[in-house]
Amino acid sequence: MWHPAVKKQWRSSQELAAHRSTLGRSLNRLMVLDYVWTQLVGNKGRFWVLHAVKKDTLYVQVKVSVAKNELTTKRRWLISELNKHFDTPWIKHIEII
Repeated sequence: MWHPAVKKQWRSSQELAAHRSTLGRSLNRLMVLDYVWTQLVGNKGRFWVLHAVKKDTLYVQVKVSVAKNELTTKRRWLISELNKHFDTPWIKHIEII
C-alpha cells in the first residue's frame, strides 16, 4: 500500500532521469524568467517585484500605487514579451499583490 510519507522509489535509471529532466526544465524556465523579467522591467524592478509563479500565473508585488497603475497597463505587453523566450507560451496572467 502506498503512503504519502513514503519517498518515491525509482525502479530504473530511466525513471530517475525522467524526473531529473522535468526538474531541470522547470529550473531552467524559472532562471530564464527571472533574467528576462529583470531585463524587461529595468528600473521599475524597484517597484515591481516578481514574488511567485504558480502554473501559468506570475504574482508581482507592487510597492507603490503609481507603479501598480503602470503595471496594469503594461500587463499584456509583458506577458507577450516574456513568452517570446519559451518554446511554448507559458505565462498567461499577471496578478498584482
